[in-house]
Amino acid sequence: MNKKSKSIKLINWIKENRKSFFSVLVTVLVIVALVIFVYARIQVINSAASDKLDMATKIISQGDMKKGLEAIDDVINTYKNSPSAYRAMIMKASYFINEKRYEEAEQILKFYIANAKPKIVRPLGYPLLVTVYDDSNNIEQAISTSQEFLAKYSDSYLAPYVMENMARLYELSSKQEEANKVYKDIVDKFPQTVYANRASKKLK
Repeated sequence: MNKKSKSIKLINWIKENRKSFFSVLVTVLVIVALVIFVYARIQVINSAASDKLDMATKIISQGDMKKGLEAIDDVINTYKNSPSAYRAMIMKASYFINEKRYEEAEQILKFYIANAKPKIVRPLGYPLLVTVYDDSNNIEQAISTSQEFLAKYSDSYLAPYVMENMARLYELSSKQEEANKVYKDIVDKFPQTVYANRASKKLK
């Protein structure tokens, strides 16, 4: 069957099923319009959230921490589930760690690790959470959190950093054998890096 015959057959079918055809066509067009509207709306929201977070950063850099934190909270509460809201959470958690408000930082980071979008950014919460436990002298929990990260994100660019820090935590816990195993893993998995170089020196 040539193209002309196919076209004639399609036209005849549309004529015979005109009502169903146009009903389906209208439904498809409505769905497409809704998708475009939602996508455009998301882009507008994300842009507004990003602008507000940039403003918060500038306020903090100018020394007004109170007002800056208020702006960060506004981003988190107003633009929930936007990438900027999760970036704001990281900023707020970092501030709490600096202020030794570890329980508040822990709460934010656990939420971030479980919910941040896109999922690709979730690993960023782990090093900070390890810092929370490390700075509050909860070394066992810091090691456990490091192990959790490595079980999930062994291929992350953060992996050698987390491993090196975990080896240090083992040393603090007087677990030199475990520390040496981690140092050896660093040398094997990340050769010719600064991490492997430092790990080799530790093993010697």
